[in-house]
Amino acid sequence: MPVRDLTSDDHVSYRRLSSGAFGGSPPDPEPRPFTPGEIPIGVDSSALPGGADGVIAAGARIRRDRLTWGEGAEIACGGIGGLAVHPAHRGGGLFGELIMEILARCDAEGMPVSMLYPSNPSIYRRFGYQVVASLHSIIVPLLDLQQLPRVPGRRLVPVTEETMPRVRALYRELTAGDNAMLLREGPLFPEGLPSDGWSALLLEDDTGTDHGYVSWNRVPSSERGYGLQIHELLGRTREDRIALLGSLASWSTVLEQVCLRLRTDDPVLDVLPGAGSRPTPDPIPLLMMRVIDTAAALEARRAPAGLAGSFRLVVEDATVPAGICRAGGAWVVTAADGTISAEPTEDAGTADGGTVRLSIHAASLLLVGGRTIADARRLGLEVEADAEAGRLLDALLAGPRPSVLDAF
Repeated sequence: MPVRDLTSDDHVSYRRLSSGAFGGSPPDPEPRPFTPGEIPIGVDSSALPGGADGVIAAGARIRRDRLTWGEGAEIACGGIGGLAVHPAHRGGGLFGELIMEILARCDAEGMPVSMLYPSNPSIYRRFGYQVVASLHSIIVPLLDLQQLPRVPGRRLVPVTEETMPRVRALYRELTAGDNAMLLREGPLFPEGLPSDGWSALLLEDDTGTDHGYVSWNRVPSSERGYGLQIHELLGRTREDRIALLGSLASWSTVLEQVCLRLRTDDPVLDVLPGAGSRPTPDPIPLLMMRVIDTAAALEARRAPAGLAGSFRLVVEDATVPAGICRAGGAWVVTAADGTISAEPTEDAGTADGGTVRLSIHAASLLLVGGRTIADARRLGLEVEADAEAGRLLDALLAGPRPSVLDAF
């Protein structure tokens, strides 16, 4: 079943497939290019038994994303979106064919990892993807926020087209030490203000130096139980986060509560003043990731200062045929002078520092960072590790657990 790149002539057919699978408005009937920064791929229905011309039997988009990857490091990532199979062609193996092409294309395009938001996690897990994070939101009573003290030396500034670059710079700075946060670069994230009612305030000091921001959308409170969706609240210090939370209390004249989207272990939780916050009743979106190139995923990360040593790492990937990508194999992993190297080696014997052996699911969990071998074992993932090698791998990957806020 040949998988090919889609063109502007395929846009209407693909959008019809996608909107039929996931919902949404009908596509514009005029052909137009796909979004720059994406690789659209698909299978023609006409190439299959009983197929029809002008119909995309299966399709997906591979985003050329970049992620934070530990303290000050970055990595290219194949973000997968809109993967759908036409109802007439389901059950014929097209989903697997498309996934194989996605993994091979990510490898060929120099994307060491892939990520997606699964509609059905078990399907993607069969191909080596592993849940690494979830997106959480809480409902915060504005009565709680009225308890917060005023923070001296801070003022709020409206975010406009002119000041939006300051928001983008703050986002990059304040998430640089996280794992798996999107860098929000063009062309996938165009310059300028986001649309659809997005608003924000900058927090600055008396000299005009930026300290944080809060962004939101006004939503119908009668439908959701809250009237403000807070997309993100980021501040340099604890006091900055208090000032930004305090700014939301001004909405109490028209609203009773707001919904606040959180990063993993979000520091804003440490400054909430009351105990009235509660999780939203909505389903919790999951984030899955998969290693595409193990050596590149390791070498993109910076080794902690002063950490030195080496061990053998073996990753076993039985979820895809050999040659699809470079996740499986054996390497001598060495940390020295703030860098990590991973040199191919034979999967036999032992190394001076010992050996760590991971299934693809354990590797996909651990190499994102912020998790330990003990975490992988607790989840029932396949891990074998000599004591010293395991300690070194944990030290190499130490840091915050993966987070994602997706978009402004």
